[in-house]
Amino acid sequence: MESLNIGLQLTVFGMGLVFLLLALMALLISLLLRLDRTAAVTPEPVTPEYSGGLDPEALAAISIAVMMHQAVRRKEAAPVMREYQPGTLPSRWLNVGRTLQNTRWQPGRRTK
Repeated sequence: MESLNIGLQLTVFGMGLVFLLLALMALLISLLLRLDRTAAVTPEPVTPEYSGGLDPEALAAISIAVMMHQAVRRKEAAPVMREYQPGTLPSRWLNVGRTLQNTRWQPGRRTK
């Protein structure tokens, strides 16, 4: 009976310590988020009047390059940025797994 009490005490202390540390980490993360929110500065939008000394042709070339870059990178990005919905196109790993499941595998016969 004594060993059962020791086991229960160790369980309660261990789980209590884990939950105490989780609560402490949650408080620390919320504090850091509050500090980060106050330190964040929103950038000012670029207006046509303030172009950094670039002529309109250079601004047009830069904007075209940025749009092309976004169009190319959109196809390489995470599922949130892809043109198709996640899960509609199976991955290569899934195709290989399905192929292996649907084909029969028979071990080669031993020849003497």
